Order: sequence, then structure tokens, then C-alpha cells
Amino acid sequence: MVEKGYRVTKAHTRRDALSLLDRILPDLVILDGRSLRFNPYRFSRSLRADGHRVPLLLIIPTDWEIEKGSGVNVHLREPFTARKLLNRVGRLLPTISDNVLRVGELVLDLQQRTVSRGAVNHRLTPKQARLLEVFMRHPGRVLTRRFLMEQVWETDFVDDTRTLEVHIHWLRKAIEDDPRHPIFLTTVRRVGYRFSVPTGRGTKGESGTS
Repeated sequence: MVEKGYRVTKAHTRRDALSLLDRILPDLVILDGRSLRFNPYRFSRSLRADGHRVPLLLIIPTDWEIEKGSGVNVHLREPFTARKLLNRVGRLLPTISDNVLRVGELVLDLQQRTVSRGAVNHRLTPKQARLLEVFMRHPGRVLTRRFLMEQVWETDFVDDTRTLEVHIHWLRKAIEDDPRHPIFLTTVRRVGYRFSVPTGRGTKGESGTS
């Protein structure tokens, strides 16, 4: 995988996997059911229940039965070739030209660093765009201040979060009708922030990329 240009991070236990998912933004999770010491279907259901939308590929032995509704996107049954694995991975990963994120009525153009709602369009700074990207890739989830600082500013120093709060203020001015009473980007007291699209505001294509 590494020689094909993919950056791979391994986790050997369920706890390690959950810890990594809270600290990084993987484009894909591969579960090897042949060697796991925990139930991959229970794990995938838990991820979906917690709001994780990351694509899941599960490698399964020949005699396994596939469980429907588990949240797994693709199953790969052994035996298989390396080429077949890479083909499955390629179909699940966003393409290099995939620079637009859509969540409900909000559209973020990562290349142009613009966010739009209908005919209203705003240009963002690099940090603003990165912060909004993190939120839009985790719709409905409560993201802690530490998580946001790590993802956007690459630091775990959270004694002073004024920079984060200023950027949240700017984003609200760009996406909210009334920044003083936000409905898209809300504060979860003593924890962090949640980005979500209220029911009935055009959630078609939520969390997808195009």
C-alpha cells in the first residue's frame, strides 16, 4: 500500500483503532476479519452510531456470512490478489480532482477555498477552509476543541483556544443567517462544537463528495 502512494496507519486493537479515529481523519478504514480479536460488525455498527462516515472495507474469510446493515461499505472475500484489493480501495477513496464537499445546502470548494449557500458565496482563508472541511467530514458529531486544534493547527495545546473561537466566529458569519443564533455550527458547552444541517434544509447529498 505504501509503495502505491497510500499513507497507512495500523491499529492492532479495538481501543487503538478508536483512538486513531479520534485523532486523525482517515479516508478509508480496512478491517482484516481474518486476524481481528474483536467482532468487526459490532465495531462498524458502533462507528456508525457515533457518527463516523468513513468508508469501511472488511476482509473476510471464505466461510464467513455477510451481515447486512452493519455499516460496512465493501466486503472482500479471500482469496484475492493485491490488484483486487487496490481496485476496491481506489473505488472507495475520493479522487484527486474531488475538491468539492456538500453537506445539505452548504458547498465547500477546497481548491478555490469558497463556501456557498444558494447564491451566497464567501471566500475563506486556508485555516477557515480547513476548519470547515473538518466539520463537513464529520456532520452531526461533537468535535472537541483538542481534536480541532490537532486537525487544523497541528497542535494539542488547548490552554488558549481564542484562535479557534475567532475562526468559529468567522465561519458562522459565512454560513449562518444569524451568526449570533447559529443553526449549522453550534457550541456544545465545555466540550466543543457540532456541525449539522437541520432537518428540512435540503440534506440531500449529506456528507458526500462530488
